[in-house]
Amino acid sequence: MKSTSLGILIPYSKAEIILSILRKHRIINVDLEFIRKDKTIVISVNTTDDNLRGLLESAAIDFDYSIDTFTFTKKEKQPKNLFEAVQDTIPEHLHEHIPKAYDIIGNIIIIDIPEEIQAFKLDFGKALLSLFPSIRSVYRKASAVSGELRIREIEYLAGEKKCETIHIEHGIKIAVNVCEAYFSPRLGHEHKRVADQSKEGEVIIDLFSGVGSFPLHITKHKSTTVHAIDINKEALKCLGKSIEINNLIGVIIPTQGDCRRVADTLPKADRIIMNLPGKAQEYIDVACKIAKPSSIIYFYQFVSSSNPFEDMKEILKKKLKEQNWIIKEIISFEKIRESAPREIHACLEVSIIPQHK
Repeated sequence: MKSTSLGILIPYSKAEIILSILRKHRIINVDLEFIRKDKTIVISVNTTDDNLRGLLESAAIDFDYSIDTFTFTKKEKQPKNLFEAVQDTIPEHLHEHIPKAYDIIGNIIIIDIPEEIQAFKLDFGKALLSLFPSIRSVYRKASAVSGELRIREIEYLAGEKKCETIHIEHGIKIAVNVCEAYFSPRLGHEHKRVADQSKEGEVIIDLFSGVGSFPLHITKHKSTTVHAIDINKEALKCLGKSIEINNLIGVIIPTQGDCRRVADTLPKADRIIMNLPGKAQEYIDVACKIAKPSSIIYFYQFVSSSNPFEDMKEILKKKLKEQNWIIKEIISFEKIRESAPREIHACLEVSIIPQHK
């Protein structure tokens, strides 16, 4: 579309001088494209002829310019967010269901689309590709995380049909296969928090390591030994790739299998990471088996947002008591993220000791 507007024609070589003046006074008409022809450029302005001439005289411009009315091309309006990108496609009465968040994992986006607007899922794929030039593939969540391998079904929406990517988190490269292994980019701060607490020379065991986010963060900057245990073979393949592409100071020892079955092969640990919310309490016996007196446990759980600290503490105390262990010290309680309505994903960090009989 075309539109007439007051503009200033100048030599292209002098454009930055004029642009700096116009920007300073905020009078550039940002809705219209510049006109470029030969060695000149025309800039549209939101002001009067007299005001513009006065500004240029004050700036002592010493080269030729021309102020006149020109015909400009209107800029195509670029959406700023997902809502703006799809609002014209989706009926207005369904706008409340448009997601505000999605997971960016490397150059892949995974979005959760409510049932009410499933019919427009391909439009979401196209919109997300247009919003993020660096994104190569878009998928939607097609199921909850479930099963022994703790993965979810995802459905291809747009871009390349690929599952593998490299996600960068606090400078650490994490290889992820979004189709075969669970990974949440929303835990980046938690991965770093736990890593920052580790100490040189420690032995750390991650009982449910997945693609190895905790082990990679821990060994990136400290000379530690981290045993990464996971039942998902594909997740550990990703970890193997990550070990190759990161310059790690410490050592990661991946072990594929159920942590209960491999517990006898593990050394005693200074720290034990149990990020399997919803089921971690079922493996407290394993943690006690590999713990030293005063070992630190990072116990993760999905709990009600009404009283999460007390709920987690009671669950852990009960399970420890069954193994004749007790909490020596509660070190911290971290609310990590909302995982569902009125539910949070949280971490209770404690040191534990055997209970004296």
